[in-house]
Amino acid sequence: MPTHRISADHTWRLRQRLLCRIRRRYQVASEDVDLGGVRLLFTRIADPDRVLDEMAAEADLRDRFDGKRTDGEQLHLPYWAELWDSARGIGIHLAEAKKGGAADDYNFHAGTRVLDLGCGMGMAGAVAAALGADVTFADLEPPALLFAQLNSLPWRSRVRTRQLNWQRDRLGRRFDLIIGADILYERAQWPFLESFWRHHLAEDGQLLLGEPGRQTGDLFLDWIVAQGWRIAVTEIPVTTRPRPIRIFTVSLH
Repeated sequence: MPTHRISADHTWRLRQRLLCRIRRRYQVASEDVDLGGVRLLFTRIADPDRVLDEMAAEADLRDRFDGKRTDGEQLHLPYWAELWDSARGIGIHLAEAKKGGAADDYNFHAGTRVLDLGCGMGMAGAVAAALGADVTFADLEPPALLFAQLNSLPWRSRVRTRQLNWQRDRLGRRFDLIIGADILYERAQWPFLESFWRHHLAEDGQLLLGEPGRQTGDLFLDWIVAQGWRIAVTEIPVTTRPRPIRIFTVSLH
């Protein structure tokens, strides 16, 4: 049997196993997605609002029987379950950069070490993997990492996943490119993110942050410059919203 057929069959079996695990808890939808010429079979949560309602109900039930949450304990909302337009914008930008059509040249190439921080279901990182990068998917929530693993399965030989809290965890390695789709919405997180980036960005590395045009995004521009970083802004149209996604390319040099 040809090697490529064996590989395809093995990938299909792995996909079915992952889907079986995911479907025990979540209803999903799969679709072919084209991002700047990169085609993905992408599986996502079918109804993100339902996941949010279920999590809120579970938290309420725990409070009733186990007492209220302590001061240091927070309810982690399932932001990962939403497919953010910023992930599409980053994916398109990566694909266009590979073809030489992006406005910013940030040295993305095969073998580039990429960290998809707060990866959610893994759309942006899957595009990076499809383009030849070695990708680490990192997210606070384990279910997100299952989806990211599923959606990057064709390139699994250069993909890894890691549960991570960027406020306190460190990976012990540096990356040429750190991407983050819609992770700037909460200003209180910026100091934690900035510290994390400094610990993990390689020399001459860059950040690629997708932002949908919130007021917090406007404030971030001045804030990050005040921390000693340089920033450039590119707008990427996406088919899922009338306004383009802003791509912040951020570097220390």
